[in-house]
Amino acid sequence: MKNLSTIILLLAPLFLGAQSCDLPQYYSGLNTGSNMSILLHQDFIASLNLNANAPYIVALSESGVVVGSKSLVDENGAVVFQEAIAVWGDDTSTQDVVDGALAGETIVLKVIDGAELYTIDTDQMEISFTVNGLIVVLTGTMNYECTGVVLGCTESIACNFNLDATENDGSCEYAVEFYNCQGICNTDTDEDGVCDELEIAGCVEPMACNYNAFATDTIENCVYPEQYRNCEGACVSDQDGDDICDQEEVEGCTNYFACNYIAEATNDDGSCIVINATIQYDAQNGLLSLYTNIDSLNITWLYYDAVIPFEHSDSIYVLEDGVYRVLVFDPENDCGTSDTIHINVVDLNQISQPKIRIYPNPAISVLNIELNKESELAIFNSNGAEMYRTKTRETAINVAYYPSGIYFIKLVQNNNRIVYPWVKE
Repeated sequence: MKNLSTIILLLAPLFLGAQSCDLPQYYSGLNTGSNMSILLHQDFIASLNLNANAPYIVALSESGVVVGSKSLVDENGAVVFQEAIAVWGDDTSTQDVVDGALAGETIVLKVIDGAELYTIDTDQMEISFTVNGLIVVLTGTMNYECTGVVLGCTESIACNFNLDATENDGSCEYAVEFYNCQGICNTDTDEDGVCDELEIAGCVEPMACNYNAFATDTIENCVYPEQYRNCEGACVSDQDGDDICDQEEVEGCTNYFACNYIAEATNDDGSCIVINATIQYDAQNGLLSLYTNIDSLNITWLYYDAVIPFEHSDSIYVLEDGVYRVLVFDPENDCGTSDTIHINVVDLNQISQPKIRIYPNPAISVLNIELNKESELAIFNSNGAEMYRTKTRETAINVAYYPSGIYFIKLVQNNNRIVYPWVKE
């Protein structure tokens, strides 16, 4: 059964269009300033055979005016235990206007049970209106009087369906799709207040790149930017514009040719140590000189790919055409570099060093050596191993058993030293 407020809402109209009688409406008057009380005893109420959803009782004056009413069910739809009707009398402050019952006027009780109207026979003396009076109805009988028309919504699926209504008045109200009449989802699996049929799947995390402001259903597909980057993949902070985020920059030397090159470095800090080496040729003196920007280097000279023994200074004499190369190494920084020069013509007449003639070069079995004066002479292979030593001015050396390759003659004369390359075929 519906509560009292619902009863008043449905029955407030005068139930126009009754078939055989008009059903009295619920009392809608105000406090007239005088009244009497009719107490409906629990035994009386219990004896009533009520069938409708929202039965109520009215008190009528002799002229048929409703001067009081009361619902016979509580707000939960259960028949009341005991109730009292306030019957309102004439407004004593208003002259010539009858607002309620008159003193001594007979009061009739009627029950409206759905569309059926019943008169109550109280099985006792008539009820006469007395200001401030009190009458207790202990017993009574419901006598059918007539059937009227109850206008209301007769659609059972409507939210305002009136079980007592006999004629549809077009007032039916229906729940919004997917909701019940209380505005609650018919199906809401995750209990988030959004009906399952209206859920919008998507990422609901505002910090995610694929955040959907309209999404209602949380799913595990939120995509977040990489650390230090925005959703477009660009660095949030990149002062040097190299597409490496400031927080990920690695300071160090970025020059690949530097001694302290750091492969992981992304931001050059100016610490690079680069060794420069340049060979310059003095044709007049037959001298190769090394120029470099680093002190205390280890220096190695090569003739083609063979190391020239004992030559570790920053200059050497050239007595033979060919490719000369210098290797420099910085042990402190554990790195080095090199330079190469190709000598095409050696003018021995312009060289002020000791005169030496070596032939044939290349040699096959005998190597002839002629000097301008007696000198210390030694032969070394390309690994620096001594193969022969003598003190002479001219000599013929058997080299038939020497392996093919590049060899060096070291000549010391008057504290001057020169290294001369030759080839054994």
